[in-house]
Amino acid sequence: MIQFIKGIFYDQLTRGAKMMEALQSPSLSNEIDADFLSKTLQMLGDLITDIEELINSGDLDIESLSSNNIIKYNTFYERLLTIELFRYLVIVNYGRPEEYFKKKISRIYKEINCLQKQPIVTTISNSENYYWALPSYDIIAVPTGEEKNLLNLPDLFHEMGHLVYNQYEIYLKGNFEQSLNRFYESESQRVFYEQRSTSLINFYREKHAWWLSSWIMEFTCDLIATYLVGPAFAWTNLKLTTLSSGKNLVFQESASHPSDEARMRAIFYMLTKMGHTKEVKEIKENWDKFVKTTNNNVPSHYNYIFPQPLIEELADCVYTGCTNIDLTIYGEQLKLYEEPISKILNDAWNTLLTSPDGFKEWEKGKIEQIENQN
Repeated sequence: MIQFIKGIFYDQLTRGAKMMEALQSPSLSNEIDADFLSKTLQMLGDLITDIEELINSGDLDIESLSSNNIIKYNTFYERLLTIELFRYLVIVNYGRPEEYFKKKISRIYKEINCLQKQPIVTTISNSENYYWALPSYDIIAVPTGEEKNLLNLPDLFHEMGHLVYNQYEIYLKGNFEQSLNRFYESESQRVFYEQRSTSLINFYREKHAWWLSSWIMEFTCDLIATYLVGPAFAWTNLKLTTLSSGKNLVFQESASHPSDEARMRAIFYMLTKMGHTKEVKEIKENWDKFVKTTNNNVPSHYNYIFPQPLIEELADCVYTGCTNIDLTIYGEQLKLYEEPISKILNDAWNTLLTSPDGFKEWEKGKIEQIENQN
């Protein structure tokens, strides 16, 4: 047993040393963020030091400490895995697609007047995970090959929203939580007053908890993206919802995400508030036909999960919050810049819908234009 435990710690040490060697290779891209690389080297170096100190301490030779040593092994493993997944792989896979996204994200942050540290956009995601953000590391991950596409990129603004929310949460949600609390307290009281099924009490508690833990954040990121990129975000959301429709999930919520139907209502409200009445009418006509065609089931008590007044109040809070932190709304970007990224993404959807035969070449030209900017 002692030899086995010592062996797996030496294996950890070897894995860490290999990663350290790769991170110090002269073949790494010069475009990788220097602070991100430096911090990664520091984290990995600290872990290697901790493993070496344990190996040299003699504790691994004491049978009675085996249980404690296995716990330490698992702790080191989690640290190594976190560094590998969210830092090492980002750095060693940093190539031309990441350099393209670096140009794009730099341009976007200027156009939306976001003063936060710009995230690293990496193409290490897969199609199953789609887009995701890790605000604590300033990372946004997109699927491999996404640098060749435009139609999904409005969702990049949603992931940027997670970084904004991480810093400005209190400004973006305002007093919404108080309204949410009052709503569910009131509905819980009605269960007793109207002698309804007491099972609704647990139902309300669960949905209330999900609002607080995840849904406020996810709705807010959708609303930030809508504020920044306009109608294109609604079209992209409709495109993504087609994947849910085949699994009868359009009206289905989860602990981590509100339903696609509720998210679309929030987006429509924000677009209307922004003055995009004509665009909302067009997209909503398509949405209504889509919902009717797919005929997904509406869960019981759905109107108590995502009531429209709550959605609108949150959207109002986010709109005010975005204004107060000086993010530049989509319409203003059009006035300040000749062709902001947000306009390109809206033009992409307009081109696809009006001239689909010419979309491929149009998209290719726009991507090359972004890639070749100084």
